[in-house]
Amino acid sequence: MSEKIQLPNGGTIELFRPDTQVQKYMIYFHGGGLVYGSKSDLPNELKQLFLAEKYTVVTVDYLLAPNNTLPEIFSALTQSFHAIQELIGQHSFSFCGRSAGSYLMLLLTNHLLEQKSSVLPEQLINFYGYTDFSFLDTERSLSDVAVTKQMVEKTDTVLPIWDDPFLQRYLLYIYGVQNQLLKSYYGLTEQNQASFMINKEALQIFPPLFSTASTADQEIPFKYSKQLVRKQTSDLFVPVYYLNHDFLKETQDEQVITVFDKLTEWLV
Repeated sequence: MSEKIQLPNGGTIELFRPDTQVQKYMIYFHGGGLVYGSKSDLPNELKQLFLAEKYTVVTVDYLLAPNNTLPEIFSALTQSFHAIQELIGQHSFSFCGRSAGSYLMLLLTNHLLEQKSSVLPEQLINFYGYTDFSFLDTERSLSDVAVTKQMVEKTDTVLPIWDDPFLQRYLLYIYGVQNQLLKSYYGLTEQNQASFMINKEALQIFPPLFSTASTADQEIPFKYSKQLVRKQTSDLFVPVYYLNHDFLKETQDEQVITVFDKLTEWLV
């Protein structure tokens, strides 16, 4: 059974509870390049892993670009987090992020630390995320098909969009990649871009972190996930080899099963 809750800012979360009264939470941020995607993309195998470790899983949606800029997306996300915090009270929580969702997870953690918040995630789980947008300056080929303006002209890019459960905005994302438009989509400028990156010094005081990515990732450079892990800490980096960027879709792959096993051990 799950429970959907509408938040005061217009966002929605969904809660999945374990068969126990232990009160700890895993807050999940989905991927999709900040343009498409849905809180419902959490693979069942990963959700069951968290439930087996007695977490209540909270999946979160957030505003999508280019309908909203990154400053607006992040402002609304912080509002969502504070609403979630009110719901869970003083109970412990951790963050899990996937690709762009992992970026938002890291940015939110950095924000909480900068605000000297007394409420911080106990642990962070990174699936192939990133800490800045420098990789957008390099041309990437994510599709063999050229997406034309005509193919995306009917996609709503004006009204606020919180969720894309049928991935109808995926072509808009590919169009943005192929035409080097993502920074424009995100509202990033030379003046504000530094505000939306997490530097190495800031990472040194982050909570314990589990990180994984594929060496063959063509979408997000492998180095981001590898460099997140700090020496002489309880951080853990588990690479996979020759899989696609979003290998969480491949839950039956032996390497992905190994990642889940390592994650279970690390959580314990």
